Amino acid sequence: MAVLINGVNGPFRGKAGSVVGYVDRYGQGIIRGLPRISKARTQKQLDNQKRMKVAQQWLKPILPAVRVGFKNYSRKQHGFGSALSYLKLNAIREDFTVDPSRVLISWGDLPIPASPGVTQIEPGILEFTWEPVENNNDHVMVVAHSDDLNFSYADLCGATRRVGKQTLKCTTFGGHEADLYIAFITEERDRCSNSVYLGRMLIE
Repeated sequence: MAVLINGVNGPFRGKAGSVVGYVDRYGQGIIRGLPRISKARTQKQLDNQKRMKVAQQWLKPILPAVRVGFKNYSRKQHGFGSALSYLKLNAIREDFTVDPSRVLISWGDLPIPASPGVTQIEPGILEFTWEPVENNNDHVMVVAHSDDLNFSYADLCGATRRVGKQTLKCTTFGGHEADLYIAFITEERDRCSNSVYLGRMLIE
């Protein structure tokens, strides 16, 4: 129960419903809400929090890529938020590690690369290839992601689809493995293809 001070227009002291009233040392009437009692988190909530943390950490090195690649995935989220939701729901294993083969770095309705591949033509130099398409100005997006180093290399607006190949320097990956991805984006950068996972390669 609260007690009115100086009538109905004055401050009150005590608890009334979900608020508490009191007068501070300067004579000022103060009203504040009752503190919320925090409930212990369920195991499901803890697991979801852990999946979110793992997904954020994995995507952080390729933030520029997913911002572009996922910008059309949802009208309610920006590119990174959409990529984060997709990875958390589709590519987190039961042991809370990421399955890179199920990750997308881009999403969209453009045709995916035809017959994609990648080879290491020199130490630290990768060559991505695909079947060329004449008179097509879509640009290739290529990403090499090292989970060990928490670092990535990317070219987000490389050669056009009609060229059929694109190199990518990964000079600091020597002795480490990298997960490799390829996708296409329009010349106007307003539409993308789904990315294709090309596997994991040891970079010399």
